[in-house]
Amino acid sequence: MPTVVIHPGATVLVTGANGLIGSHIVDQLLRRGYNVRGTVRDVEKNKWLAEYFDCRYDSASFELVEVPDMTVEGCYDHVVDGINAFIHVASPLGGFSDVATAISIGVSAGLNALNACARIPSIKRFVFTSSSLATSFPKLNVEFSINESSYNEEAMEILKKEPNKQGLYIYAAMKTETEKAMWKWMEENKPGFVFNAVLPSVNFGTVLIPKHQGFPSTIDWARAAWTGDNLSLTTQIVSPHWFISPVDTALLHVSPLIYSDIQSERLFGFAAQYNFNQMLAIYRKLYPERKFPEDIEGLGVDRTSVPNLRAEEVLRWVKGAGWDDLEKSLGEMSVDWS
Repeated sequence: MPTVVIHPGATVLVTGANGLIGSHIVDQLLRRGYNVRGTVRDVEKNKWLAEYFDCRYDSASFELVEVPDMTVEGCYDHVVDGINAFIHVASPLGGFSDVATAISIGVSAGLNALNACARIPSIKRFVFTSSSLATSFPKLNVEFSINESSYNEEAMEILKKEPNKQGLYIYAAMKTETEKAMWKWMEENKPGFVFNAVLPSVNFGTVLIPKHQGFPSTIDWARAAWTGDNLSLTTQIVSPHWFISPVDTALLHVSPLIYSDIQSERLFGFAAQYNFNQMLAIYRKLYPERKFPEDIEGLGVDRTSVPNLRAEEVLRWVKGAGWDDLEKSLGEMSVDWS
């Protein structure tokens, strides 16, 4: 087994702790005995998160702290004292009509986090949540490959030609430019901590606190296949791609946080390919008594070849097993809906 450098009892700061991925990261850290300081924009509105974790773990503590605007210089200075590691999950998710604004927010938030950590000698590890879309868009029915050096330059090219495009195009450009800016900062500043990035693909799986989190992020896409509501529109917006469970995404953050063997790496969280017809087939198998929408014609398959073996290797270090498959992930997610 690799050498552990961040041991249980250490304190880890997790930004965006109330989101789908952030909450799962907090959960996995707490159950392993790490204390967690989670940031949200408004502590009062997110007290339910502290209440959820406080009654579940006795061996580790969870503290909720407020960072109202992560783009303000110095915004993390009051929350980083005494921590040993930093996981930056928080990110603008949508609602932007201007790519420059989205990129500015993403980059500012990332660099503010790095600068805050550089001033704290106790911080030894930093993990950034990037995205599969920071490497490439899905490529349907054609052979295509990405590698550890791939970035989605196509996103900016498309937006320059078609500035009215929004949604995933702006998100892809923002994640691409943010990750590149953070690697550049690391190269120029050479701080006293190790930096790694996790690039998760589409997340399908359990929502920890459905009452308060609803159907966050990509979970709503799987919900569309379950209900049939907005499924046609969803399949027009969302191409077949690769997926990963939120638990595996969380553990892909834990592994580079605690193990010395992972240094300056991009970990590709691509468990397996999926499309909506595969999802519908699994739903029908798991819930034969329920009526689901008919299969959708002409969906295609994402045939992108991805460098995910290293990510599965480090996942096994912390989990003892490989990727969760699509049936397991959808089953655990949909049990709350049936």
